[in-house]
Amino acid sequence: MGVKSTLWTSRSAASPAVRWPSRHQERASASGLEAARPSSGMLRGHRRFFALAAFLLLATPLVVGLVYPDSAASILREGRNPAPAPKSPDSPGAWLTLPREVDAYLKDSFGLREKMIRLHKDLTKPLFGDSNGIAVTGASGRMYAVPDDMVAQSAGRAFRPQKVAEAVDMIAGMRDALARRGVKFLVAVPPNSSTMYQDDLPNWARNPGKPTEYDLLLKELAARDVKAVDLRPAVKEARALGDTYLLNDLHWNVSGAVAGFNAVVEADGHPDWKIDPVSAIGPMVEKKGGDIATLAGVADKVVEMTPSLLLKPVGRDEPLSHGLEGRVEGARDMPDHEIVSGRPGPTIMVIGDSFTVGYFPWFLSQHVGRAVWFHHDYCGFDWAWIDKIRPDEVWWMPVERLIVCRPGQKLKNFPEEARGNAVNEN
Repeated sequence: MGVKSTLWTSRSAASPAVRWPSRHQERASASGLEAARPSSGMLRGHRRFFALAAFLLLATPLVVGLVYPDSAASILREGRNPAPAPKSPDSPGAWLTLPREVDAYLKDSFGLREKMIRLHKDLTKPLFGDSNGIAVTGASGRMYAVPDDMVAQSAGRAFRPQKVAEAVDMIAGMRDALARRGVKFLVAVPPNSSTMYQDDLPNWARNPGKPTEYDLLLKELAARDVKAVDLRPAVKEARALGDTYLLNDLHWNVSGAVAGFNAVVEADGHPDWKIDPVSAIGPMVEKKGGDIATLAGVADKVVEMTPSLLLKPVGRDEPLSHGLEGRVEGARDMPDHEIVSGRPGPTIMVIGDSFTVGYFPWFLSQHVGRAVWFHHDYCGFDWAWIDKIRPDEVWWMPVERLIVCRPGQKLKNFPEEARGNAVNEN
């Protein structure tokens, strides 16, 4: 008995006593387990809600892509053709390329593609600069346009070789059609302000050395023997003496326009037509607002000083077109017109835009018989005017950001044989 008592005591000291729970403790423990279980129907409801929302989010681009897909023009503006729909594999090798073809097609075809790309750009833009979606402000306070990919084009990021090639085809066709009429032809593209003020832009918006559409256009025109003038060196040289573009507007000022005009007439074999900057450019005047300031919503808050134009037109300024309702928006507020000097001399037709409408006819009127101006209408210029006016020379002068044609736009009443020759030459 003493041994038993000793063994029991030693076991009790070596291990803690085991106490079985009472019934009350068992009930309490069970209720605790029940409380810990995810038995709430509310949580499962939330899961169903989020699953439905995720499904709708993923399905929306697919449904929109089937019902109302983005047009191919949005892909063409990126300088490439849309990926074609994948074909049924007809060989073992075709099966290997099928996933890649399907992936490329879906990337170009899902609904809301362009809107989602723009949304991504708007969300990430604050990481790269101070752009507000309309304008980028340079170190000098000069405003540069984001629409029409102007800044991206100058930086070489918006690069559309196929669209440039199509523009070159059209221009070569114009040259050929005019040559058959004995009319001289010249191409001169006013550069973007963002091209001429690269050093003023934020670092992220500058060109890191990439070729631009301006570069490609000149290269392709040279390959087709189309006479073209690079206006960038002349405008850059003029900038060394003062600003050549407006601060709150996309356009060049009178100094930039004189520099561009003088470069054109020099290349065209008319150096005696040059405009003397001293007699043409006047004192600084105040200019309120501007087109890019208007788009950015600050036109009533900005004022700048810019040189004035002293030169007056020689002759009478007459309108040429009254019904502009058929034009693309943006060209309707610039009526076609001519200045008839009343002196002997050639008829020069400038097909341009807002960069030339208020300057080049005035400059030309100092030396020619008729200075005629037409809007290019984003490649929708009416060729019938060529036979009506019978010019001696035609200058094709869209600004850099409008080098390529708007989707669906083509020359009106253009000779089909010339159009075909231009395409076949390429």
